[in-house]
Amino acid sequence: MKTKHMESELLYIEEHLSCQNYMTAIETGFKFIEFTEDAEFGEDHTNKNYLLFFLKGDITISYNQFRDKSFQTGDMVLIPRSSLFKGVAPKDSKLLLMFFDIPENNCDKLLLQSLSNICENMEYLFEPIRIRYPLTPFLEVLIHCIRNGMNCLHLHTLMQQELFFLLRGFYEKKDIATLFYPIIGKSIDFKDFIMNNYTKVNNIEKLISLSNLGRSYFFARFNEVFGMTAKQWMLKQRNQLILKKLTKPGVCIKDVIEELGFESQGYFGRYCKQHFGCTPKQLIKRCQANNETN
Repeated sequence: MKTKHMESELLYIEEHLSCQNYMTAIETGFKFIEFTEDAEFGEDHTNKNYLLFFLKGDITISYNQFRDKSFQTGDMVLIPRSSLFKGVAPKDSKLLLMFFDIPENNCDKLLLQSLSNICENMEYLFEPIRIRYPLTPFLEVLIHCIRNGMNCLHLHTLMQQELFFLLRGFYEKKDIATLFYPIIGKSIDFKDFIMNNYTKVNNIEKLISLSNLGRSYFFARFNEVFGMTAKQWMLKQRNQLILKKLTKPGVCIKDVIEELGFESQGYFGRYCKQHFGCTPKQLIKRCQANNETN
């Protein structure tokens, strides 16, 4: 027996809007965006993980070292916390975003932790996986609720849990690992703590203090989760941040020095020589050239 799809509106809207759990701003949950004209969007430093569902139109995303990657209708991809990303969306395109820290359900955390071995043998290329049944009707229902004003914490929490439930039940582990690769680790909570706090401190000792863990345990856990020492990882993140800053058109060396907390222009010059093999001006030219060719 065939059923006819019926449009329906939210009943008792005033009762819903007056609920103490109604959210006027989405900090953790879902947001549906319809672009009525060509538009750019993004953040220099994301404070959440963003799961992007491309519902209509070809949208271009630049994320950290990945430049101008095109995603099509039916793709989904993750932008991890503490990223620099920019999107370019054409008129009439549609996008759904899920903002989250880590999965709220312990089963979902354990799932992502269990995929760390798969990730160890993968090369991360910022590739999407496809939206398919049963996610398709799930997203239709979710968007229908949002568009009709059902925007309470209950909806967003339940829908996030259902999303992970459907992924866990109907997607292969390799696909889930591909999608969530940047946040997967042997300890999801510890990795999320590091990603959320490493930009707030100037050295590893302050990061250890924030963690409330013993030094030996912190270093052992860090090595286990990230596969390198804390010092090596922090240096890598600092160098990547420098490259991100210098890629921006019209960048000023003085501004970069101030933003990243270098003591002087001379010290920054020596740092670039040591870690990049060139002067800051030469590094800017290299970054700008790479940006134009990507």
